[in-house]
Amino acid sequence: MSVNPSETTSEGTAGRLVQIADQIRAMANNGLFYGKDPYDIDRYQRLLRLAAELLSMAATQSLEEIKRVFLTDVDLRTPLTGMDTAVFDEAGRILLIRRADNHKWAMPGGAAEVGDTPAENAAREVWEETGYQVEITHLLGIFDKTRYRRNSRRHLYLLLFAGTIIGGEATVSNETLDVQWFALDAIPWDDLSPGHPVRLRHAMKWYGDPTTPAYFDLLSSRPFEQESAHSD
Repeated sequence: MSVNPSETTSEGTAGRLVQIADQIRAMANNGLFYGKDPYDIDRYQRLLRLAAELLSMAATQSLEEIKRVFLTDVDLRTPLTGMDTAVFDEAGRILLIRRADNHKWAMPGGAAEVGDTPAENAAREVWEETGYQVEITHLLGIFDKTRYRRNSRRHLYLLLFAGTIIGGEATVSNETLDVQWFALDAIPWDDLSPGHPVRLRHAMKWYGDPTTPAYFDLLSSRPFEQESAHSD
């Protein structure tokens, strides 16, 4: 497959702009959360506006829309946490939902809620989106969304679990249009929700070999070396 270098460079630049904007936004929100001096507060708000302007260079949303989100949603201080669950049945099929928001297929999952453990969150999301009750049995990996979705608007850690059915029946919800079991050779790869192919492939690898270690993203840099470089 041939790749247009200019397109690859453009996509990489856009992804990097999103990452920089996200980091500036988080630092500004930390400043707004902990800061007391009114002059510092003003500087952090200006940083938020600059982060929004930077993001508008790579995103499809308008600058005004991004500013509105940035200035009203100031909870982004650390990466958010979400979870998906790979549920396999005795026939070796995997449970997928068709999401109501983008009409794409995905493993059941969602954002973590305060007060629940990651496994409790994962089980709840399966039940809410599919009607099935599951027992969470394994942690399959932790995925950094920025590593495979360069244009993601929020920095998100996704925990991938495995679970088994212990009750319930297939039921759609306001979050799902359909709930189906798919044989592993019939997965609709071209119609999966963004980000799910990489996690689904890892889940299938684990299902074929349960000794497969939990996935995590390797270091792209050495933080202690960065600190040394900054101190020079």
